[in-house]
Amino acid sequence: MHDLKELSTIQRAVEVARKSKPAYAHLYPFLEPLFLAQEKIKPQLNLRPLSIKKSETEETWRQGRPLLKRWEFPIDHDGADRMLAVLEKAIPSDNEELRRAHGALEKALRRNPSARAAIWESFLHHEWNPWEEWVEVEGVDVASLLFLARSCLRPSVEWTAGDLRRRFSFDSLWKEGYCPLCGSLPSLLTLEEQGKRRAHCSWCATPWTIARFQCPACDNRRHDRLGYLFTEQEPHYRIYYCQECSHYFKALDRREILSPFWLPLEEWTTIHLDLVAQRADWKTPPSPAPAVYGKGVPPLVS
Repeated sequence: MHDLKELSTIQRAVEVARKSKPAYAHLYPFLEPLFLAQEKIKPQLNLRPLSIKKSETEETWRQGRPLLKRWEFPIDHDGADRMLAVLEKAIPSDNEELRRAHGALEKALRRNPSARAAIWESFLHHEWNPWEEWVEVEGVDVASLLFLARSCLRPSVEWTAGDLRRRFSFDSLWKEGYCPLCGSLPSLLTLEEQGKRRAHCSWCATPWTIARFQCPACDNRRHDRLGYLFTEQEPHYRIYYCQECSHYFKALDRREILSPFWLPLEEWTTIHLDLVAQRADWKTPPSPAPAVYGKGVPPLVS
């Protein structure tokens, strides 16, 4: 059974966003059913907890290593299929890029039934494009294809991440700027009560605590080389930047905000902050952390 509290949080968060961020009005008719479908499908997934011992997790975290690589997350392929069917109805009729991407993915799965698992799992990778073996990408926007496919996989990824968080605690062991579960950089930072600063993973949505003065991308902790931007119109939002690596991260100060928080919605409705940061010559951070996955990884794809 799905979590009614989480579904209510999504609906209330979207309702607040409709009123406070009307510039994104064209997105809400698609984002709301997407987020609700992702949350509803999680309890239906045929996944099992990973076999990991507590001692193994603690040693891994002490060494500053994440538990998994992005392509090691188990996937419920039936669940991904069901998500794809739901999204077909939710995609706006005027969004040709998403519609072509959906058609290309659906066609690839239909034509290659024996490779269904391999097709879905190919989208867990970031360094190469294995899906091109099956998906006809001519005339298809790759960013839309990646977003669509990974939206279908996200319930599986978040299910495993949530299970690991319930079973093991990394709070006292983890000091890195990348995710303790998958080694990805955060898509958003939040300031919480008592000055706590939390990072929220761009891949599996895991939250973890980081230092007040710490760049998630390069681990620079020199306060004189870290700074932030903000606008008077949106005092709760900030853009933190690092003069060492030139990357930036969006942040939300939640200390005086009572409205519900839903990470994927914040990722989408802060795109204007990305434009502000990029116009100031700060660089979009990659999603896979270079410290874990190596340098040269592509920028985060929304």
